[in-house]
Amino acid sequence: MKIDPGSGELGLADNHPLSLRGARGLRVVCTAGTIWLTEDGEPGDVFLLPGQSHRLAGNGLALVESIGGGKMRLERPERLAVLRRSVQRLIDVCCPARRLGVS
Repeated sequence: MKIDPGSGELGLADNHPLSLRGARGLRVVCTAGTIWLTEDGEPGDVFLLPGQSHRLAGNGLALVESIGGGKMRLERPERLAVLRRSVQRLIDVCCPARRLGVS
């Protein structure tokens, strides 16, 4: 299943984990119930209550599951993209030689 992180809230069924791959930087936000998640290569599991969130650190397998009919929202790391664009604009203005690929 392909999930669009901007599409809104997802209701999860107990004992039916959602698999995420290549999701580094994606934020999992618990909106209801309890959400359990674990990431390949990361120590320990994470339990989220309503209002809490967790940013995925790796691009490996992450499993997300509900405990008691939980709901969640996935958010893209938009602020990082905005920051990168701002830094690039600053470089373009302050260092035009870098923009042209000249050292």
